Amino acid sequence: MKGFEIIFMAPRSRRHDGRPVLDAVAQLAKSQGVTRMTRRDAVSGVGANGHTHSAHFFEQTDEPQELMFVLDGGEADKLMRAVEDAGMNVFCVRRQIDYWQFGGE
Repeated sequence: MKGFEIIFMAPRSRRHDGRPVLDAVAQLAKSQGVTRMTRRDAVSGVGANGHTHSAHFFEQTDEPQELMFVLDGGEADKLMRAVEDAGMNVFCVRRQIDYWQFGGE
């Protein structure tokens, strides 16, 4: 099948309406009927302003995180538009992909 991989990236400390921004993105996706996603924690990352974000032994709030979805074109457009309309401060990568589901669920 053809679709899009969409990856939202932000430090764990970034908030939207009082909660982590990637939690807000995940909730928005769920409200649109998106049932599959993958969340990844990263060791470090550098933001647009050149600030290094990393997880430290004593402080985990600056840990970079990713939230990844595989969606068809209509779902991808709808989710990205909803995130933008909500005014969320989050970086996003969108790329075309081919994907398969093998076996049963």
